[in-house]
Amino acid sequence: MKLELKSISKNFHGVKALQNVDFQLKENSIHALLGENGAGKSTLVKILCGVYQPDGGSIHLNNQQQTIFNPAVSLSLGISAIHQESVMFDELTVTENIFIGNHLTKSNGLIDWALMENKTKQLLEELEANIEPNEKIKDLSIAQRHIVQISRSLIHDADIVIMDEPTASLSQKEINELYTIIRNLKKQNKSIIFISHKLDEVMEVCDDFTVLRDGELIKSDVISNTDKDQLITHMAGREVNQIFPKNNVTIENEIFQVSNFYKKTQFKNINFNLRKKEILGFYGLVGSGRTEIMKSIFGITKPDEGEIHFKDQKITITKPSDAINQGIVYLSEERQQLGMTGLMSVKDNINMAIMDRNSQFYIMDTLKEIKNASAMQEKLNIKVSYWSQLTQSLSGGNQQKTVIAKWLSTKPEVLILDEPTKGIDVRSKSAVHEFMGELVGEGMSIIMVSSELPEILGMCDRVVVMYKGLIKDILDVKDASSEQIVKLASGES
Repeated sequence: MKLELKSISKNFHGVKALQNVDFQLKENSIHALLGENGAGKSTLVKILCGVYQPDGGSIHLNNQQQTIFNPAVSLSLGISAIHQESVMFDELTVTENIFIGNHLTKSNGLIDWALMENKTKQLLEELEANIEPNEKIKDLSIAQRHIVQISRSLIHDADIVIMDEPTASLSQKEINELYTIIRNLKKQNKSIIFISHKLDEVMEVCDDFTVLRDGELIKSDVISNTDKDQLITHMAGREVNQIFPKNNVTIENEIFQVSNFYKKTQFKNINFNLRKKEILGFYGLVGSGRTEIMKSIFGITKPDEGEIHFKDQKITITKPSDAINQGIVYLSEERQQLGMTGLMSVKDNINMAIMDRNSQFYIMDTLKEIKNASAMQEKLNIKVSYWSQLTQSLSGGNQQKTVIAKWLSTKPEVLILDEPTKGIDVRSKSAVHEFMGELVGEGMSIIMVSSELPEILGMCDRVVVMYKGLIKDILDVKDASSEQIVKLASGES
């Protein structure tokens, strides 16, 4: 199906989210939609999905003008989106998730479970997925969940599939498998709108690209006519020469130590230390146990065995408030579930962890809250229109910055960052990395979990390499090669 948007415009409270944007999606093609957070990508997608109505412009499918009043109309026209934060129901089966809200029924009106299971099995076989229709979602890997989401789109006979950051949480092996699925969809006469901040994969998998910046169309062309550096320049409006601005700081003595950490089925024999002003990386494939360790350190879960020493003192952390009071904070990979409250304002999210400092006799001091929020906004360059703006209305990068601001407000000594640049654009990544360098320069110590090897090699002093719940090795980054790290993370000695 051929899609064409002509002169699409959309305003919010006087802010121009899109200005006369043209976009063409060819039949049987994979088209990268690129831009920094806040560039207008999400607004464009929501217009295509019928969530927003454009203030101006027109939408054409196969040369016929269409008005997409709501998401049901979008689906009926063959447009389906797989969002970065798609809702899945963990306790339901694969079949139930695929057909949710779209059950097939028999002539007597009862749900036809056998037919739905057969259709699910057929879909999964077409996608070459090793998943059973009756498996529960909670038992699937992140990559398998993506496949279920794709199947959910195809059940609607979608001709256009929008994929928003589909590889954000996947290992390289899983990413390669997803590439195969995307190319197979193209062979089945599907067209893909592919949104990603990982420019390597854009260059590898896409046919065409469109770059938006500040709501305007900057460039649209075939992918073979460009390269990564040019894409970065189009997106940022300037050349970004240094994505990993690592500061040279003098690392001091050990400040934090984890000894003999063990949690059944998740990790064992975990021993490592962290030095003052150090950035310690944790690298491993999905399922290696990195996040589970961090959650146990922060008190979200409890290890079965193990000790934590902080500044030469043994400490006990049974809940997150214990860790916060010690000066240890954790920025979760799951910012929507564990990092922020979307229906609260940006101001309230930033001040959430220091309510006791901003109140007297249980009455909040609004001036103190605004003063702290303003300082954090300036420090992290958070784009917010007004302080009562809901956090869920921000772009992904600005949501991430809001969560970072919340934890920095507590003035921590140890900052644990779990995939801190997941799903954010090139310039925002560079800003987060630069800020990390400033923090260690000011005396903070950082543990960073990342699935991106260039980020580990570019920002960390040492890297803990994990495989299936075990530490395979702890390496000095300056002496380590990417091949060596990948081998260890794959279980090779």
